[in-house]
This record gives sequence, structure tokens and C-alpha cells, in this order.
Amino acid sequence: MSSAALQRRADQQWLTLTLVLVSNSLPVAGVVVLGWRAAELLVLYWIEVVVMVAAYSVAALFAKQPVVLKDREFYIVGYGRREEVDEDTWSGEPEPINWFKSVLPEAVESRLPPMYRRNLPVVGRSLAVVLFLAILWGYLTNTLSNPVTALRSPTVILGSLIVCTSQLAELRREYFAPRTYEDWSAYMTVEAAQRVVAFYIMLAIVVVPVTIIGLLVFGFILDLVFGGLVIPAAAGGAAGVDLSVFAPVVVFSAGKAVVDWSRRAVGIRTDADGLAGWFTPENPHVREWEQERH
Repeated sequence: MSSAALQRRADQQWLTLTLVLVSNSLPVAGVVVLGWRAAELLVLYWIEVVVMVAAYSVAALFAKQPVVLKDREFYIVGYGRREEVDEDTWSGEPEPINWFKSVLPEAVESRLPPMYRRNLPVVGRSLAVVLFLAILWGYLTNTLSNPVTALRSPTVILGSLIVCTSQLAELRREYFAPRTYEDWSAYMTVEAAQRVVAFYIMLAIVVVPVTIIGLLVFGFILDLVFGGLVIPAAAGGAAGVDLSVFAPVVVFSAGKAVVDWSRRAVGIRTDADGLAGWFTPENPHVREWEQERH
């Protein structure tokens, strides 16, 4: 590999690291600097998840390979082990959707790969999941806090734009730029997003209760040893930092940053292992040159 190529790769790694750090530091900065509460954080993560799943759902229209459900370990929402695919639909060459060419500007249409009609049912199911997530998260957020007020906050809107831009840039870098859509099916494309969402949910379920319980235990120990602890104003009181919000956000953001970095540093590869390997969809359509490496 030439020195110029190595330099480009190093620059790309630094850009990736910067995007990961900035996007995952926003919630922490919001709590510390802007006094964000649960409402703002829930809205920020809600927008990120909905936009990511919706973007991958639309990207699935461009996937060229047929859907294969046999012997999978991870099934996306709406599919199961007993699900059977229509062989007539998924056999042979896919039929492109041509009507959108007359809608899009020529400059845009010429840059886009073909969309395939047979992917529409998969995309439809995934978008239904997006709608369900949006309604469910909105209901939970409304129960726990006031999402309408949070959505009116310019800082929350700006933070959401930054986080969503990071997700869309990742989709372009890993899916469209290397033409991954030629080797993936619509199912795999949706699976890539749902694996991330599933991990975020598991991380939140573990992090939030454990962190809050840890704070309570820590406070109880301090109370026994020192007879109570007064938090300096600079650390909490006057700054308006709620430790019950701040601590889980720090831990969750750190875990999310590690995951995002591992995904983006390794990229989409069939031979990826560790965390990055778990986020890579199961691919029954492995390229020949990748098969030779095993």
C-alpha cells in the first residue's frame, strides 16, 4: 500500500474517531452545560434510532441479492424461523423500479444505483417497525417527561441534526461508497440497523438500573463511613447537574462510543470478529475472494 493510501486511511480513521466522539459526547455535554434532563435525552436518542432505522430501510431498496432466511441466528422484527420466502419472487434477476427516474433530477438519478421492486415488502415491514418505535418511544417519553418542550429546544434540534448526520455519513461510507448493496439483500440491510438498535436497548436496560443502584450503594457507603457527603456546588448543585441523569448518560455514551468506533473502524466485513462482527449481518452471498480467505 502506497504512502498516500496509508495517509488517506489514517485521515479517515481520525475523521471517524472525531465523528464518534462528537456524536456520543453531545448527551453528556447537554447534561453538564445545558442542563438537559431525561426529556431531552430521550428525544435525542429517539430521533437517532428512528432516523437510522428509516435510512437503512430506504437503503434496502437498492439491495441486489435475494433474501435467504434459512439457518439464521438473528431474525429482524416481522420475520421468524418459520417464515418462508417466495422462491418465485427471489429467484432470477431482480426487476428495477423505473418510475422514480422520472421524478428525480437527472443529476441525482444518474448517481443512484437501481431500486428493486421485490425489496418493497421487506422495506414496508421495516418502515412499519419505524412507525411502531416512533409511537412507542413517544408514548414512553410523554409518560416520563415532556417531549414537546424538548423538541422545541434549539440545542436538542442541533444535537439531533449532528447525531443523524453522523449516522447518514456512516451509511454512505459503508453501504453506498463501497457498493455493499450489490452483495447484500434487503433483509441484511435492515438487519444491520436492527442489530444496532437491539444492542442499544440491551445496553440501556443494563446501564441505567445498574448505574442508579451503584449510586445509591455508593451514597449509602459514604453515609456509613463519613456520615454523609456534601457535593460541592461546582460539581452539582449550582451547575444544576443531576447525578441520577448524568451518571447513566456517561456510562451509556461510553459504551455506545466503543460500539460505534468498533463498527466504523473495522467496517462491514464478513470476517470481522468481536463487537464489530456481531453488528455485521449474516451474509449467505459471500464474495468469492472473501471465501478464499477462510
